[in-house]
Amino acid sequence: MENLNSNVFQKVGSGYNWVYHTAGHIIEARVSRIRESSNRLTSEIAILVDNRPIARSNPVLTSVSGLDAFWRKLARRIPPDKYDIDWEAYVENLAGRVIDSHREGEPEIKIGDISIPDNVYWRIEPLLLADQANVIFGPGGSGKSFIALWLSVLMDSEYIDTAHEITVTPGRVLYLDWETDSVEIASRVRALQVGMGLENYQSQILYRRCTLSLANEADRIKDIVDSNDVKMIVVDSLGLATGGGLDEANAVLDYFAALRWIGGTSLTITHTNKEGHIFGSVYTLNCGRSIWEVQRSELNSDEESIDIGMFHKKVNVVSKQDPRGFEINFADNMVTITAKDAMDIDIVTEKQSVPQLVYQIVQREGPLSRGELLNRIADFKEEPPDKLKGAVRTAISRAITKGSIVEIDDKLVIQTKFSDQQEGDQWKV
Repeated sequence: MENLNSNVFQKVGSGYNWVYHTAGHIIEARVSRIRESSNRLTSEIAILVDNRPIARSNPVLTSVSGLDAFWRKLARRIPPDKYDIDWEAYVENLAGRVIDSHREGEPEIKIGDISIPDNVYWRIEPLLLADQANVIFGPGGSGKSFIALWLSVLMDSEYIDTAHEITVTPGRVLYLDWETDSVEIASRVRALQVGMGLENYQSQILYRRCTLSLANEADRIKDIVDSNDVKMIVVDSLGLATGGGLDEANAVLDYFAALRWIGGTSLTITHTNKEGHIFGSVYTLNCGRSIWEVQRSELNSDEESIDIGMFHKKVNVVSKQDPRGFEINFADNMVTITAKDAMDIDIVTEKQSVPQLVYQIVQREGPLSRGELLNRIADFKEEPPDKLKGAVRTAISRAITKGSIVEIDDKLVIQTKFSDQQEGDQWKV
């Protein structure tokens, strides 16, 4: 007789386990790689009897003939007349449990019961949103892969440097690599650690070399994430992780669906096309929840160091973040990444709009008169002040209306600085 207390069907990672006691035997089914298409649901099932592997198969669980072939195979391995196991009933029961559980999906919930956090949760503030699909893109040699690895090392080691002006929530990282190999990634991680003064730190970053598309690897990766309490996965890079179908909508949609299935925070590295835009289907822009572009300065870069600018191109749940500047220095077995004033990097000022420059320059150098601000913007844009006068005047007016900038005694200053410098009804320059 079945021991109901030992009849346990539960979700494990991307699949299910069913431990079933009958006729004095323990039957365990390990179900994985569940796929459904055109009303056909298949899975990989490993059967153990009394902890002994008996069979592994890929039956179509929605097919009568598929189930019939599966239970007959089990009956040949473990004859029912010797073990008193009704394999036909067992397989039908197993298929029903898997089909029902798989199709049940996520439970429905009332919108009114959902608690909304007061603040946006960052994994690395202000660069990576937690539990979202983050994307970083740029041309070859722009330093985007080093930035992704650097963020991984920060999370892994809990390293703190207030000069970077970022806040890291530590956690385990899984690096999924379609482009290089484990030795290359390990050498880069160790070089970054040396640059941080962490020569003796034993990295806990997990590495996995990948060859199939993420959609095909998703179940295995989810199992790794769940069993190792991984908080962020890094995908290097999107083109190969889609199976080479970066221009195809379905391939990109399957990729981001796989990220959603795996869960947690993700950082996807991808490239630019010939026009300098993010490469591939428009769905890359649509599905990415926070997207940063990385550009390398050609003026302040050489073989030993590069200056890069990071630009927040798209975000859904917070306002766009200010551009960030970093200097990456390469030495023998050492890489250091140092925060740099974004306004000191030519590529940043080139890409900044006049409204962005108005705020950035007032924040950096204010209080300033309107004339002083116009001249500074003209310097950055390398254009005559008269050509920019109208655009600057409009940008100042909109900033004042918005409340981000205030004007006191013909001087412009950031609103927060104005508040800090008030003393009673007086304002100190």
